[in-house]
Amino acid sequence: MAISRLAWAVLVLALTGALGSLFGPGVSWSRFDVGSLGGTVFGFALWVGVGLFAAYPERVFPSGWSIAERRAWAGMFFVLLIFMAHLRFMWLLAGLPGVPGSVRELPADYFVWNLGVLLIAWAVVSSTIRGREPDVIESDERDLRLRRAADHVGDWFLTILIAWCVGLLIAQPAQRLAWWLAPMIAANVLVGILIVKTLVEHAYLVGRYAWDRR
Repeated sequence: MAISRLAWAVLVLALTGALGSLFGPGVSWSRFDVGSLGGTVFGFALWVGVGLFAAYPERVFPSGWSIAERRAWAGMFFVLLIFMAHLRFMWLLAGLPGVPGSVRELPADYFVWNLGVLLIAWAVVSSTIRGREPDVIESDERDLRLRRAADHVGDWFLTILIAWCVGLLIAQPAQRLAWWLAPMIAANVLVGILIVKTLVEHAYLVGRYAWDRR
């Protein structure tokens, strides 16, 4: 139980650090650089959490949770962090004086670095989350049924979101529409839409597992 509480504390600390890092360098509070401090806290909490999963894979989550449910929670956490990193990237992109004409002109260094680190951490956690027992069942019929339902929800959400984006573009004035339809902007908006779709799928999975335990 102590390990589980520590894992939740690390989770909250990582999310807090990720929120702080959204402000980026240059935003100060009481002479502290909020972005740099948030990034440091985020990196520390992330690797402490990965260490907890590696050392105590059976004790981080409640024993009654299936492997698939544990992976759904871990996936939602990592996708949320990826979404926040992409949100910061789009924020920087919107603040540029002009529209980037090539990939090299994108302020994507922070996002690409964070994406790589998060994907590696996610892979490590997913591989250790099943524990050390060789005969454990990773997915049963209920898990597969919920996974199919989550995919269905994600597909419907993607359809609705694309329709909403089309309506939003139609309502934009010509000058602003040119910014949104620039290749580098449109490509990164599509990446963000796919990230949000994945986040919705994991959130649905987590919600269904919690509902079924009631």
